[in-house]
Amino acid sequence: MSGRSRRRARAAERARVTRVVLLSLCAVAVVLVACAAWVGVRAALSYGHVSAARAEASATVAAVAADPVSAASRADRLRAVGERLDDATGLTGDIVWRASEYLPFAGANLRSYRLTVEALHETVDGGLTPVVADLARLDTAVSLADRTVDTKAVAATAAGLRSAERALERGRTTLREASAGPLVPPLASGVRQAEDLVDSLHKTVSSLAVAARVLPDAIGASGAKNYALLFNNNAELRTTGGIAGALSELTADGGRIELGEQLVPDQLNPAAGAGLEVSPQERGLYGPQLGEYVQDVNLTPDFVRSGELTAAHWRAALGQELDGVVSIDTATIGLLLAATGPITVDGRVLNSENASTVLLRDVYLEIPDRDAQDVFFGELTRVMFDKLFGAGTGTVPVLKALGTAVDQGRISIWFADSALQREIAGGPLAGPLAQLADDGTPVGVFLADGTAGKMDAYLEGSMTATCHAPKANGPAEKSPAKGAGTRGRTVTATATLVSTAPQDIASFPWVVIGYGVPNLPTGHIRTMVQFAATDSLRPQRMMVDGTEVPLLWRMIDGHPVAVVSVDLAPGAVSVVVAEFTALPTRSPTVDRVVATPTATEFEHYAERGTCG
Repeated sequence: MSGRSRRRARAAERARVTRVVLLSLCAVAVVLVACAAWVGVRAALSYGHVSAARAEASATVAAVAADPVSAASRADRLRAVGERLDDATGLTGDIVWRASEYLPFAGANLRSYRLTVEALHETVDGGLTPVVADLARLDTAVSLADRTVDTKAVAATAAGLRSAERALERGRTTLREASAGPLVPPLASGVRQAEDLVDSLHKTVSSLAVAARVLPDAIGASGAKNYALLFNNNAELRTTGGIAGALSELTADGGRIELGEQLVPDQLNPAAGAGLEVSPQERGLYGPQLGEYVQDVNLTPDFVRSGELTAAHWRAALGQELDGVVSIDTATIGLLLAATGPITVDGRVLNSENASTVLLRDVYLEIPDRDAQDVFFGELTRVMFDKLFGAGTGTVPVLKALGTAVDQGRISIWFADSALQREIAGGPLAGPLAQLADDGTPVGVFLADGTAGKMDAYLEGSMTATCHAPKANGPAEKSPAKGAGTRGRTVTATATLVSTAPQDIASFPWVVIGYGVPNLPTGHIRTMVQFAATDSLRPQRMMVDGTEVPLLWRMIDGHPVAVVSVDLAPGAVSVVVAEFTALPTRSPTVDRVVATPTATEFEHYAERGTCG
């Protein structure tokens, strides 16, 4: 073959290859356009279903979260919403859509949209629609006026509520996946709204599911129960709200609840030198008084231990066994009065607006005699109990008020029955320490009064938590404090305390300012600040107003707890910081900070992030 022929042949081959490439590219382009059109059309159709369902779903789910009983009247609407979301889910689940999720940027948004639709479908179809009858049944099972609960009816809802709780948890997990990746602002906003909606509903259903499992046995379905009710006064802080200034016996049998004998602490406190034995770790942080006074059983954030100590005091003083201990703080009274309406105690009218002021301040200024104060708080317990379980009090408003108090950590419960205790473990009812978890709440900040007065009515401030992770491909940030090590993979908790006591506080009655604590000027507030953490963290250093102080910590029920005392003059501010280091194999995350519930202004803030 001549050179010219060879050149012609090569030119022909190149032309053929070019045509093949062009045709292939055209084919690919056609396929891509077709896929884009396919996905676009299905996205539009899906969005039409979601958009039509969104308003009804939001209104219905929000209404049910606020008032579970309303679910039964919305059953038809829920089914219609479920059908819409079912259609939307089907439109986003085919192979073309899934393949498109691998495209740069656009794929992340397609995946997020699909997951959000799936999560909403799971929420309505699996988490809510199947239990509307159970939610309505719970309302009819409770009769506040008769002080009774139909334990069989409540128990019958347990399985359905548990199933709904799991479905909602799956929906929450799916939404967390949907929020990952670079999303366009409207989609990111939609995912956040869906998360808020599902979180709210999950909290409601989860609480009802726990109640359905626990309540029947707890209120005597299988035999009479005897409980101690600790009424905690926030004016003298302890980890669960305040000292147990008043105590009452609660009995439950066959679903009927009664208020028994009302007691004062001196009826339970042992004689001098006869206190309960405490562990070396407890003694190292709290001294012997943890076992010497029933008012101090909640110095520790471990409410299981608080319950055990209360039961031991009760047994030693009264010769009776307790089936459990219920702790409730003064601020909860205000929440309940918003549901029940006002009450009158010893000539004083209490309502949701003035309850904290009257109970934390006015009582001590107007009733200086301690025995008379005990009588007042005992009368308060009786009147409040009668109001709660009186004719005309609505079940749903009371349950919502109690739910708010539980969310805020104002109600804690300990059961002697280990099976019942396991059911509430890890939730807010189990107490401060039990709420700590690597997944969102690795640290807690707890306060305990050291003034021996009622000065915490004048204590305000904030609690914060944040985490620090080492920089990618770089050295860990060095801590500025000598010998403090590195600051990488740490969690920092901060308590800012402010005294709002008036300048003439020293002239107030002794029951307010305290009877005189060594080395504490009259009118100052002494506070033990406790920083507790999960077993993934270890205390590294403690600072008060920018100065590093000796680190005192012990392990309490497997949790590191560090303490320091702070004294505040009227108008003074103090900032206390505790820094924890994460163990090498752990990566806790921060979403919120667990803290002592107060009746005064305390802001809680957590800077979200993963600590490692």
